[in-house]
Amino acid sequence: GVLLLTVFAAFRLYGLLPAGIAFGLVLVLVAGAAALAVLQNNLWLALLGFVGGYLAPVLISSGSGNHVALFSYYALLNAAVFAVAWKKPWRALNLVGFVFTFVVGTLWGAKYYRPEHFTTVEPFLILFFLFYVGIAVLYALRGTREEDANSRNGFVDGTLVFGTPLIAFPLQAALLGDNRMGLAYSALAVALLYALLGIWLFRRRGLALLGQSFAALAIGFATLAVPLALSARLTSASWAL
Repeated sequence: GVLLLTVFAAFRLYGLLPAGIAFGLVLVLVAGAAALAVLQNNLWLALLGFVGGYLAPVLISSGSGNHVALFSYYALLNAAVFAVAWKKPWRALNLVGFVFTFVVGTLWGAKYYRPEHFTTVEPFLILFFLFYVGIAVLYALRGTREEDANSRNGFVDGTLVFGTPLIAFPLQAALLGDNRMGLAYSALAVALLYALLGIWLFRRRGLALLGQSFAALAIGFATLAVPLALSARLTSASWAL
């Protein structure tokens, strides 16, 4: 923590380090903290390292506004969170990554997003969505391995399971604007993903609760896709069926 603050002060307050070197030093410190956290089974060290990592582009910013670089860096951090989640069921770390990724992304979008940015922003939104759906599944898998799977329906992180689609889909709507068919296809794709995950999870011991949660989300998004794609008359008929 002292080293991260020292790099920040040297860059921002005293101008002793250029942005590139300061950013590289922060990357080294964050990577070291993440590795030590897993080796020492130390959640607090992981939290300190990743919070510093997520704050680095905010604190050490040259003002260029390069969103591809920002989101690529966050994609690397989220890949690291995913890798840690493969080994450790650290819910707090998962939530830190989730909050920073979507809050910073939403703030950037509210201030800087333009329709011409769609092709460079949409892939990152999809990637971040898939990361945190996968992390929710890993958390449940790790939790059932550490507990008696026969005694419970499994671990479910409700914040990630339901928060991820409830934040990502409105962001998708903001990116698509008035493209209702694009949003309808997006809802269908999300429904299909959750349906497939639900079917797979139902077949695994101790993960029935997560499977039910994904099944509910699949039904919800499939239902939502209908009025986005069809007229009022066809929507009422489809919903009746």
